[in-house]
Amino acid sequence: MASSAAYSRIAVVGTGGYGWHFLRALVGSKHFATVRAVTRSTAGNKQEDEEKRLRNQELKSMGVQVVVYAAISVKAFEETFRDIDIVVSAVGVAGVADQIPMIDGAILAGVKWFIPSEYGVADYQSMWMPFSSPLAAKSLVRDHLFTVAKPKGLAHTIVYTGMALDYLDPRAIGLQLGKRTATLVGRGGTPATFTSIHDVVRLIVEIVKRPQEMQNRTIRFAGSTANMRNLIKVVTGSNCGEHLRIISIDEAKERFFELARSRNTKAFHVYARLLIEEGLAQINRCNEPLDNALFPTISPESVHKTLERLMAKASAAAAEGSGGLAGMKVAPVHRSDTAKSVTDGLGKSYKQGGPSVLSSSDSDTF
Repeated sequence: MASSAAYSRIAVVGTGGYGWHFLRALVGSKHFATVRAVTRSTAGNKQEDEEKRLRNQELKSMGVQVVVYAAISVKAFEETFRDIDIVVSAVGVAGVADQIPMIDGAILAGVKWFIPSEYGVADYQSMWMPFSSPLAAKSLVRDHLFTVAKPKGLAHTIVYTGMALDYLDPRAIGLQLGKRTATLVGRGGTPATFTSIHDVVRLIVEIVKRPQEMQNRTIRFAGSTANMRNLIKVVTGSNCGEHLRIISIDEAKERFFELARSRNTKAFHVYARLLIEEGLAQINRCNEPLDNALFPTISPESVHKTLERLMAKASAAAAEGSGGLAGMKVAPVHRSDTAKSVTDGLGKSYKQGGPSVLSSSDSDTF
């Protein structure tokens, strides 16, 4: 294994979401001689083109190399990674399967270490959902790393951190921060893992500085373990009363199927809450040990503090008349790639034609 001194060149695939934060932090760490942003060219959407142009311009001003590839292929990734030591993937749900040609390109380019886009929870098979999880491709990526990449000299690290409420819109799990109201599916006592995006970024930067310790292993890091009742009390001030609406699991499933059969992406709101209630949002649900002790310099923000911070921003935005969650550069949750993957998956299982229908409302689903 190469010494850590040899790892001076790092690339991050994806410049939105987590990727943007990773790149800024890696430049700020001053640990790497080369920090490269790898991003795909846009498909001619004027708004996306302009957003990406401005983002790439700002990255370049920070000293980040920006490389744009036109098509997903082993050859394209081989050329992109030719002089890189570490590749950190930050692709979204829609790009999870694209990491297989990405890995093959990294092998050919001589990359030493690949960190796939995980960060949340592992792929899961729900006991009630009649189609594969939209994150099922994560299993294929991990298998490729274990059985193909590792024997050829490409090391890996799998990182699980649970949900980041300052990245995922809290409305996805029924928390209306501006209104201080909540909708709960089920009893709300099932544990889930939460880690703020700031702590996820710090964790990744710490990991890539320590290759000899961190390669070829799984890291589970939790900012907090809490249940929905805990979060609702922070938002509404109580676990009961007029600010809380409780929906039964059966009613939620019925609503999920209704929305998903019609390919309405607001099905994702229900999907997320049912998975939490089922226990699939906890990164150590099978009693795997957490690895927080390996990172003594990271004192993670609790999910309670994250919610309080986001509520303060929501209040400030409301006072200014701008609405929404100030400082959160995220699309409405029902318009996300995950939302579309969920509804498309169920639609296909029922042989329903046509693409998913993007909801135009930010109101709660029930």
